[in-house]
Amino acid sequence: MTASGGLPNHESVARELRTVREKGLGALRRLKLTELHRVARQIDLTTTDAEPEPAAVEALVRQAVDHLDGGEFQEAAEYTFGLVGGTKFAPSTERRRQAAKAANVQPETFRKGLEKDIIEQTAEAVLALCHDAAMRRAHLAMERRHPAESRLAVAWVERFEAYYRIWTPAYALGADLRAALQTYQEEPADHLPWDPDSEEPFDPVREAQGYARSALHWYARFLLEVRRFMAKHGGLWLLSDTEVENDVRDAVYRVGWHNPINEENDSWLRRTLATRQLEEAELFYRALESTADGEMIHAIWQKFVLDGHEAEVDGDTSKSQIHSTIQACDDYTSKVDADWMKIADWYAPGQAPPRGVDGAGLYERLVSE
Repeated sequence: MTASGGLPNHESVARELRTVREKGLGALRRLKLTELHRVARQIDLTTTDAEPEPAAVEALVRQAVDHLDGGEFQEAAEYTFGLVGGTKFAPSTERRRQAAKAANVQPETFRKGLEKDIIEQTAEAVLALCHDAAMRRAHLAMERRHPAESRLAVAWVERFEAYYRIWTPAYALGADLRAALQTYQEEPADHLPWDPDSEEPFDPVREAQGYARSALHWYARFLLEVRRFMAKHGGLWLLSDTEVENDVRDAVYRVGWHNPINEENDSWLRRTLATRQLEEAELFYRALESTADGEMIHAIWQKFVLDGHEAEVDGDTSKSQIHSTIQACDDYTSKVDADWMKIADWYAPGQAPPRGVDGAGLYERLVSE
Protein backbone atom coordinates (compact mmCIF):
# COMPACT_ATOMS: atom_id res chain seq x y z
CA MET A 1 0.00 0.00 0.00
CA THR A 2 1.31 3.43 -0.95
CA ALA A 3 0.74 6.52 1.17
CA SER A 4 -0.22 9.92 -0.16
CA GLY A 5 2.30 11.76 -2.30
CA GLY A 6 3.68 8.54 -3.77
CA LEU A 7 5.58 7.56 -0.62
CA PRO A 8 5.24 3.98 0.63
CA ASN A 9 3.46 3.23 3.87
CA HIS A 10 5.74 2.97 6.91
CA GLU A 11 3.96 -0.11 8.22
CA SER A 12 4.33 -2.03 4.95
CA VAL A 13 8.01 -1.10 4.65
CA ALA A 14 8.67 -2.19 8.24
CA ARG A 15 6.84 -5.45 7.59
CA GLU A 16 9.02 -6.24 4.59
CA LEU A 17 12.16 -5.27 6.50
CA ARG A 18 11.17 -7.75 9.20
CA THR A 19 11.00 -10.38 6.49
CA VAL A 20 14.47 -9.43 5.28
CA ARG A 21 15.77 -9.65 8.85
CA GLU A 22 14.25 -13.10 9.32
CA LYS A 23 15.10 -14.66 5.94
CA GLY A 24 18.34 -12.81 5.20
CA LEU A 25 19.73 -11.01 2.16
CA GLY A 26 20.60 -14.31 0.55
CA ALA A 27 16.91 -15.09 0.14
CA LEU A 28 15.89 -11.81 -1.51
CA ARG A 29 15.10 -13.35 -4.89
CA ARG A 30 12.60 -15.74 -3.30
CA LEU A 31 10.87 -13.08 -1.24
CA LYS A 32 7.94 -10.96 -2.35
CA LEU A 33 9.12 -7.48 -1.34
CA THR A 34 6.74 -5.27 -3.28
CA GLU A 35 7.28 -2.05 -1.35
CA LEU A 36 11.07 -2.29 -1.12
CA HIS A 37 11.28 -2.98 -4.85
CA ARG A 38 9.02 0.01 -5.53
CA VAL A 39 11.27 2.21 -3.41
CA ALA A 40 14.35 0.90 -5.22
CA ARG A 41 12.73 2.07 -8.45
CA GLN A 42 11.82 5.46 -6.98
CA ILE A 43 15.40 6.20 -5.94
CA ASP A 44 16.82 4.89 -9.23
CA LEU A 45 18.49 1.76 -7.89
CA THR A 46 16.70 -0.23 -10.58
CA THR A 47 14.65 0.49 -13.69
CA THR A 48 12.88 -2.84 -14.08
CA ASP A 49 9.16 -3.34 -13.48
CA ALA A 50 9.60 -7.08 -13.61
CA GLU A 51 10.70 -9.32 -10.76
CA PRO A 52 12.61 -7.63 -7.95
CA GLU A 53 16.37 -7.32 -8.30
CA PRO A 54 18.10 -8.58 -5.14
CA ALA A 55 21.06 -6.27 -5.67
CA ALA A 56 18.78 -3.21 -5.80
CA VAL A 57 16.88 -4.17 -2.64
CA GLU A 58 20.14 -4.93 -0.83
CA ALA A 59 21.54 -1.54 -1.90
CA LEU A 60 18.34 0.11 -0.61
CA VAL A 61 18.64 -1.54 2.81
CA ARG A 62 22.31 -0.57 2.99
CA GLN A 63 21.57 3.07 2.13
CA ALA A 64 18.77 3.19 4.69
CA VAL A 65 21.01 1.80 7.43
CA ASP A 66 23.68 4.34 6.46
CA HIS A 67 21.11 7.06 7.30
CA LEU A 68 21.09 5.99 10.94
CA ASP A 69 23.08 7.95 13.48
CA GLY A 70 26.14 5.73 13.58
CA GLY A 71 27.60 4.25 16.72
CA GLU A 72 26.28 1.09 18.36
CA PHE A 73 22.77 1.52 16.94
CA GLN A 74 23.92 1.56 13.32
CA GLU A 75 26.43 -1.25 13.92
CA ALA A 76 23.67 -3.40 15.42
CA ALA A 77 21.46 -2.59 12.41
CA GLU A 78 24.21 -3.70 10.03
CA TYR A 79 24.44 -7.07 11.80
CA THR A 80 20.65 -7.33 11.97
CA PHE A 81 20.29 -7.21 8.19
CA GLY A 82 23.52 -9.05 7.39
CA LEU A 83 25.32 -6.07 5.89
CA VAL A 84 28.60 -6.80 7.65
CA GLY A 85 31.07 -8.97 5.75
CA GLY A 86 30.52 -12.65 6.47
CA THR A 87 26.96 -12.22 7.77
CA LYS A 88 24.95 -12.00 4.54
CA PHE A 89 24.15 -15.73 4.56
CA ALA A 90 24.25 -16.19 8.35
CA PRO A 91 21.12 -17.57 10.07
CA SER A 92 18.83 -15.04 11.70
CA THR A 93 19.74 -16.26 15.18
CA GLU A 94 23.46 -15.71 14.52
CA ARG A 95 22.86 -12.24 13.11
CA ARG A 96 20.75 -11.41 16.13
CA ARG A 97 23.49 -12.65 18.45
CA GLN A 98 26.11 -10.47 16.78
CA ALA A 99 23.77 -7.47 16.69
CA ALA A 100 23.07 -7.90 20.40
CA LYS A 101 26.79 -8.09 21.07
CA ALA A 102 27.33 -4.83 19.17
CA ALA A 103 24.61 -3.23 21.30
CA ASN A 104 26.03 -4.69 24.54
CA VAL A 105 22.82 -6.53 25.46
CA GLN A 106 21.67 -10.14 25.59
CA PRO A 107 20.11 -11.61 22.39
CA GLU A 108 16.68 -12.06 24.00
CA THR A 109 16.72 -8.53 25.37
CA PHE A 110 17.74 -7.31 21.93
CA ARG A 111 14.91 -9.24 20.25
CA LYS A 112 12.24 -7.78 22.53
CA GLY A 113 13.41 -4.18 22.33
CA LEU A 114 16.19 -2.75 20.22
CA GLU A 115 15.59 -5.02 17.22
CA LYS A 116 12.10 -3.59 16.82
CA ASP A 117 13.50 -0.04 17.07
CA ILE A 118 16.10 -0.84 14.42
CA ILE A 119 13.50 -2.13 11.98
CA GLU A 120 11.22 0.87 12.53
CA GLN A 121 14.04 3.41 12.24
CA THR A 122 15.35 1.71 9.11
CA ALA A 123 11.83 1.96 7.67
CA GLU A 124 11.87 5.68 8.49
CA ALA A 125 15.19 5.96 6.67
CA VAL A 126 13.64 4.23 3.62
CA LEU A 127 10.91 6.88 3.60
CA ALA A 128 13.58 9.59 3.91
CA LEU A 129 15.33 8.18 0.84
CA CYS A 130 12.04 8.36 -1.06
CA HIS A 131 11.53 11.95 0.01
CA ASP A 132 15.07 12.90 -1.01
CA ALA A 133 14.57 11.33 -4.43
CA ALA A 134 11.29 13.20 -4.89
CA MET A 135 13.03 16.43 -3.89
CA ARG A 136 15.77 15.88 -6.45
CA ARG A 137 13.25 15.16 -9.19
CA ALA A 138 11.45 18.38 -8.28
CA HIS A 139 14.79 20.23 -8.35
CA LEU A 140 15.46 18.90 -11.84
CA ALA A 141 12.01 19.91 -13.03
CA MET A 142 12.43 23.40 -11.62
CA GLU A 143 15.90 23.65 -13.12
CA ARG A 144 14.43 22.83 -16.53
CA ARG A 145 11.58 25.31 -15.93
CA HIS A 146 9.04 22.48 -15.88
CA PRO A 147 6.11 22.36 -13.46
CA ALA A 148 6.97 20.85 -10.08
CA GLU A 149 4.78 19.87 -7.17
CA SER A 150 4.24 23.02 -5.12
CA ARG A 151 4.81 21.24 -1.80
CA LEU A 152 8.27 20.10 -2.92
CA ALA A 153 9.08 23.50 -4.40
CA VAL A 154 8.33 25.10 -1.03
CA ALA A 155 10.44 22.44 0.68
CA TRP A 156 13.39 23.40 -1.51
CA VAL A 157 13.03 27.05 -0.56
CA GLU A 158 12.97 26.10 3.12
CA ARG A 159 16.06 23.92 2.72
CA PHE A 160 17.96 26.71 0.96
CA GLU A 161 16.97 29.08 3.75
CA ALA A 162 18.94 26.78 6.05
CA TYR A 163 21.89 26.77 3.66
CA TYR A 164 21.89 30.56 3.42
CA ARG A 165 21.87 30.93 7.18
CA ILE A 166 25.30 29.33 6.94
CA TRP A 167 26.14 31.20 3.73
CA THR A 168 25.97 34.63 5.39
CA PRO A 169 28.66 34.08 8.06
CA ALA A 170 30.79 32.05 5.61
CA TYR A 171 30.76 34.93 3.12
CA ALA A 172 31.45 37.54 5.83
CA LEU A 173 34.26 35.42 7.30
CA GLY A 174 36.04 35.19 3.96
CA ALA A 175 35.47 38.88 3.25
CA ASP A 176 36.85 40.07 6.60
CA LEU A 177 39.88 37.80 6.34
CA ARG A 178 40.62 39.24 2.91
CA ALA A 179 40.19 42.77 4.27
CA ALA A 180 42.58 42.04 7.13
CA LEU A 181 45.26 40.74 4.78
CA GLN A 182 44.88 43.69 2.46
CA THR A 183 44.97 46.22 5.31
CA TYR A 184 48.20 44.71 6.66
CA GLN A 185 49.77 45.75 3.35
CA GLU A 186 48.89 49.42 3.81
CA GLU A 187 51.45 51.98 4.98
CA PRO A 188 51.06 54.01 8.19
CA ALA A 189 49.92 57.60 7.63
CA ASP A 190 49.45 60.81 9.58
CA HIS A 191 45.81 60.89 8.60
CA LEU A 192 43.09 58.45 7.67
CA PRO A 193 43.44 57.42 3.98
CA TRP A 194 39.80 58.21 3.31
CA ASP A 195 39.97 61.63 5.03
CA PRO A 196 43.07 63.71 4.17
CA ASP A 197 41.89 66.49 6.51
CA SER A 198 41.72 64.25 9.58
CA GLU A 199 44.25 64.56 12.37
CA GLU A 200 43.88 60.93 13.43
CA PRO A 201 46.88 58.81 12.42
CA PHE A 202 46.26 55.65 10.42
CA ASP A 203 47.63 52.45 11.92
CA PRO A 204 47.20 49.59 9.41
CA VAL A 205 48.12 46.96 11.99
CA ARG A 206 45.34 48.07 14.32
CA GLU A 207 42.88 48.26 11.44
CA ALA A 208 43.87 44.77 10.23
CA GLN A 209 43.44 43.41 13.72
CA GLY A 210 39.97 44.93 13.79
CA TYR A 211 39.05 43.06 10.62
CA ALA A 212 40.54 39.89 12.09
CA ARG A 213 38.48 40.28 15.26
CA SER A 214 35.37 40.76 13.16
CA ALA A 215 36.28 37.62 11.20
CA LEU A 216 36.47 35.68 14.47
CA HIS A 217 32.95 36.81 15.29
CA TRP A 218 31.75 35.58 11.90
CA TYR A 219 33.59 32.31 12.40
CA ALA A 220 31.74 31.83 15.70
CA ARG A 221 28.46 32.58 13.95
CA PHE A 222 29.36 30.12 11.19
CA LEU A 223 29.96 27.40 13.81
CA LEU A 224 26.69 28.20 15.52
CA GLU A 225 24.66 28.08 12.30
CA VAL A 226 26.25 24.77 11.29
CA ARG A 227 25.33 23.34 14.70
CA ARG A 228 21.75 24.53 14.25
CA PHE A 229 21.66 22.95 10.82
CA MET A 230 22.86 19.68 12.34
CA ALA A 231 20.15 19.84 14.99
CA LYS A 232 17.30 20.66 12.59
CA HIS A 233 18.27 18.67 9.51
CA GLY A 234 20.55 16.04 10.97
CA GLY A 235 23.44 17.33 8.89
CA LEU A 236 21.73 16.05 5.74
CA TRP A 237 22.81 18.09 2.74
CA LEU A 238 20.17 17.74 0.06
CA LEU A 239 21.17 19.43 -3.19
CA SER A 240 20.77 18.71 -6.89
CA ASP A 241 23.10 15.70 -6.83
CA THR A 242 25.46 13.85 -4.53
CA GLU A 243 28.58 15.43 -6.05
CA VAL A 244 27.42 18.91 -5.12
CA GLU A 245 26.44 17.65 -1.67
CA ASN A 246 29.94 16.25 -1.13
CA ASP A 247 31.52 19.51 -2.31
CA VAL A 248 29.40 21.60 0.06
CA ARG A 249 29.95 19.22 2.97
CA ASP A 250 33.70 19.25 2.35
CA ALA A 251 33.76 23.06 2.16
CA VAL A 252 32.06 23.34 5.56
CA TYR A 253 34.56 20.90 7.03
CA ARG A 254 37.52 22.79 5.52
CA VAL A 255 36.40 26.12 6.97
CA GLY A 256 36.92 24.64 10.41
CA TRP A 257 39.94 22.51 9.56
CA HIS A 258 42.19 25.19 8.05
CA ASN A 259 42.58 27.24 11.20
CA PRO A 260 44.23 26.76 14.62
CA ILE A 261 41.04 26.80 16.67
CA ASN A 262 40.53 23.35 18.17
CA GLU A 263 37.19 21.67 18.95
CA GLU A 264 37.20 22.80 22.57
CA ASN A 265 37.71 26.41 21.52
CA ASP A 266 35.07 26.00 18.80
CA SER A 267 32.68 24.98 21.55
CA TRP A 268 33.59 28.05 23.61
CA LEU A 269 32.97 30.32 20.63
CA ARG A 270 29.56 28.75 19.89
CA ARG A 271 28.42 28.85 23.48
CA THR A 272 29.68 32.39 24.07
CA LEU A 273 27.95 33.80 21.01
CA ALA A 274 24.73 31.88 21.65
CA THR A 275 24.47 33.19 25.21
CA ARG A 276 25.07 36.84 24.33
CA GLN A 277 21.93 38.97 24.14
CA LEU A 278 20.62 38.82 20.57
CA GLU A 279 23.98 37.24 19.66
CA GLU A 280 25.36 40.74 19.20
CA ALA A 281 28.98 41.25 18.15
CA GLU A 282 29.64 43.92 20.80
CA LEU A 283 28.86 41.54 23.65
CA PHE A 284 30.87 38.81 21.96
CA TYR A 285 33.88 41.14 21.77
CA ARG A 286 33.52 41.92 25.46
CA ALA A 287 33.69 38.22 26.24
CA LEU A 288 36.90 37.97 24.20
CA GLU A 289 38.44 40.77 26.21
CA SER A 290 37.19 39.88 29.69
CA THR A 291 37.81 36.13 29.95
CA ALA A 292 41.01 34.11 29.92
CA ASP A 293 39.64 31.70 27.30
CA GLY A 294 38.50 34.59 25.13
CA GLU A 295 41.86 36.34 25.28
CA MET A 296 43.68 33.12 24.47
CA ILE A 297 41.46 32.27 21.48
CA HIS A 298 41.62 35.83 20.19
CA ALA A 299 45.43 35.82 20.37
CA ILE A 300 45.60 32.50 18.48
CA TRP A 301 43.29 33.87 15.81
CA GLN A 302 45.21 37.13 15.40
CA LYS A 303 48.44 35.16 14.91
CA PHE A 304 46.64 33.00 12.38
CA VAL A 305 45.79 36.08 10.33
CA LEU A 306 49.25 37.60 10.76
CA ASP A 307 50.85 34.36 9.56
CA GLY A 308 48.76 34.66 6.42
CA HIS A 309 50.03 38.18 5.85
CA GLU A 310 53.63 37.05 6.31
CA ALA A 311 53.07 34.27 3.79
CA GLU A 312 52.00 36.93 1.28
CA VAL A 313 55.11 38.98 2.07
CA ASP A 314 57.24 35.90 1.44
CA GLY A 315 55.43 35.36 -1.85
CA ASP A 316 54.24 31.83 -1.07
CA THR A 317 50.64 31.29 0.04
CA SER A 318 50.39 27.70 -1.17
CA LYS A 319 50.58 26.35 2.39
CA SER A 320 48.84 29.28 4.09
CA GLN A 321 45.97 28.12 6.27
CA ILE A 322 44.19 31.47 6.16
CA HIS A 323 44.14 31.44 2.37
CA SER A 324 42.79 27.90 2.48
CA THR A 325 40.06 29.06 4.87
CA ILE A 326 39.10 31.87 2.51
CA GLN A 327 38.98 29.40 -0.39
CA ALA A 328 36.74 27.06 1.62
CA CYS A 329 34.36 29.97 2.32
CA ASP A 330 34.31 30.80 -1.38
CA ASP A 331 33.67 27.17 -2.31
CA TYR A 332 30.70 26.91 0.03
CA THR A 333 29.05 30.15 -1.09
CA SER A 334 29.64 29.54 -4.80
CA LYS A 335 28.35 25.94 -4.70
CA VAL A 336 25.19 26.92 -2.82
CA ASP A 337 24.64 29.91 -5.10
CA ALA A 338 25.04 27.79 -8.22
CA ASP A 339 22.56 25.19 -7.01
CA TRP A 340 20.04 27.81 -5.95
CA MET A 341 20.33 29.58 -9.29
CA LYS A 342 19.16 26.42 -11.04
CA ILE A 343 15.72 26.75 -9.46
CA ALA A 344 15.38 30.48 -8.72
CA ASP A 345 12.86 31.35 -11.42
CA TRP A 346 13.17 35.09 -11.00
CA TYR A 347 16.75 34.95 -12.32
CA ALA A 348 17.46 34.41 -15.97
CA PRO A 349 19.09 31.01 -16.67
CA GLY A 350 22.86 31.27 -16.67
CA GLN A 351 22.94 34.65 -14.96
CA ALA A 352 25.42 35.02 -12.12
CA PRO A 353 23.97 35.63 -8.65
CA PRO A 354 24.46 39.14 -7.29
CA ARG A 355 27.23 39.53 -4.75
CA GLY A 356 27.32 42.12 -2.01
CA VAL A 357 30.32 44.29 -1.23
CA ASP A 358 32.91 43.26 1.33
CA GLY A 359 35.06 45.29 3.69
CA ALA A 360 37.96 45.49 1.27
CA GLY A 361 35.71 46.71 -1.54
CA LEU A 362 34.11 49.35 0.62
CA TYR A 363 37.55 50.52 1.77
CA GLU A 364 38.85 50.86 -1.79
CA ARG A 365 35.73 52.78 -2.79
CA LEU A 366 36.06 55.12 0.21
CA VAL A 367 39.72 55.88 -0.43
CA SER A 368 39.19 56.50 -4.14
CA GLU A 369 36.43 59.06 -3.60
